[in-house]
Amino acid sequence: MIKKTFILFSAVLYSLFMHYSCIEPYIPESQKDFVPRVIVDGLITNESENQVIKLSYTSSIDSLKFDPLSGCFVEVLDDLGNSYFFEESYPGIYNGKITIENLIPGTAFQLHFILNNGEEYESDLETLTNSPPINSIHYLLQTKATTDPEISYQGMQFYYNFKATDEYDRYYRLVVEETWEYHAAYPISIFYSGGYQTISPDSSLYFCYKTQRINDIFLISTDGFEKNEYENFQLHFVDNQTQRLRYKYSLLLKLYSLSRNASNFWVNLKKNSQESGGLYETQPALVIGNIHHVNYPDEMVLGYFGVSSVQEKRIFFTKPDDFTFAQDFYCIASKPNIEDGWPSQTDPTEWPIYFLYVFDMETEGTILGIAPVECFDCTKSGGTTTKPDFW
Repeated sequence: MIKKTFILFSAVLYSLFMHYSCIEPYIPESQKDFVPRVIVDGLITNESENQVIKLSYTSSIDSLKFDPLSGCFVEVLDDLGNSYFFEESYPGIYNGKITIENLIPGTAFQLHFILNNGEEYESDLETLTNSPPINSIHYLLQTKATTDPEISYQGMQFYYNFKATDEYDRYYRLVVEETWEYHAAYPISIFYSGGYQTISPDSSLYFCYKTQRINDIFLISTDGFEKNEYENFQLHFVDNQTQRLRYKYSLLLKLYSLSRNASNFWVNLKKNSQESGGLYETQPALVIGNIHHVNYPDEMVLGYFGVSSVQEKRIFFTKPDDFTFAQDFYCIASKPNIEDGWPSQTDPTEWPIYFLYVFDMETEGTILGIAPVECFDCTKSGGTTTKPDFW
C-alpha cells in the first residue's frame, strides 16, 4: 500500500509541476497500479474580465504529457446568485468572462464542472480579498556560492518590502516576471544561402528582448506578526554569468491575495518542489486542493481553484559601475572545416550560414570564419527583436 501511494503521488507531483512550472520531481521506475486523477488549474483574478480554467488528468510517467479533460461543462458561481459559463477553446482549456464590476472583494466564488462521463465536481467557496499596493522593491550586490565550493558568482539579489494595514489579509503569493535586453555578437555582413552574399552590416537581428517568469514560489505570511509587514523578503538572484543585467533589465512584481487554505496549498507545493531534501530525507506531502467529487468526497482531486485580487509594480534596473561580468559574451569565430561540397551541399534548412573575416594564424592572412548562428541572430537565443511597449 505504501509503495502504491508513493507511485501515485510521484505521478501527481509531476503533473502539478507541469502546471505550476516548478522543478522536476524524482520519478520512480515502477508504474504499477497507477490511477489517473483529475487536476484543476483555476485562478479567478481582477486583472482582467477574461478568466481561464484548465482541466486534465494526471499523466503516467511513461507518457509525461498534458492529458486534457475535454467536453466538460464548466461554470463559476458566486454567492450573489450569478453564474458564469466557461467554453472550451482548446482541449482541456476553458475560457469565461466575469466583469470587473462583479469581481468585488468580499464576494465568494465556486467552481462547478461535469465531465463528459457525467462525473460531477465542485470546489469550496473562495472569497475574493483585497491586495494592498506594492511597496518598495530593491536590490543588493551580493556574491553567492554554487554547488562547487570553489566557485561563487557575483550578482544582484532582489528584495521586496511588504507593508499593509490590518484591513488587509495576511497571506500573499508573489509572481516575478523579468524582461531584459541582450545583443548578438556580430551584425550580419557575409552569409551563404545557396551562394555567398556580402551586404552592408545588418543589425536587424542584433538587439533582442526576452521575457520569462521566475519559477520559484514566493509566499508571504504575516500571520502571528504584530504588524502586517515583512521587511527584506528575498526574491530571486540574477548572477553575472549571462547578459540579463548587462544592458537593461526590468522586473514586474505581481502580488496575489490568498485565503488561508490557498496559502496552505501553496506552502505544501513549495515544500515538495523547492525545499525537499533527498529521497530519504523528507517524504513528500500530498498536495490536495479544494476540489471535491460531488458524490464521492473521498476521491482524490489535485490542484486548486482560487480567487485573488492583484496588485503589480514594474521597476527598471541599470547595473552599477562596480558590477562586473564574468565574461564578455563574445562569440569566437573559427576557421571552418571545409570538406568537398561544403557549404554548397548543405541542407537548405541550415541556410543562411553566417561568416565574418578573421585572422588565420597559419597563413597570417584574413579568411572567412564561421561562428554559431546565435552569434549573428539574437532571436535564436529565445528572444524577440520587438521592443516591449513598456521599454
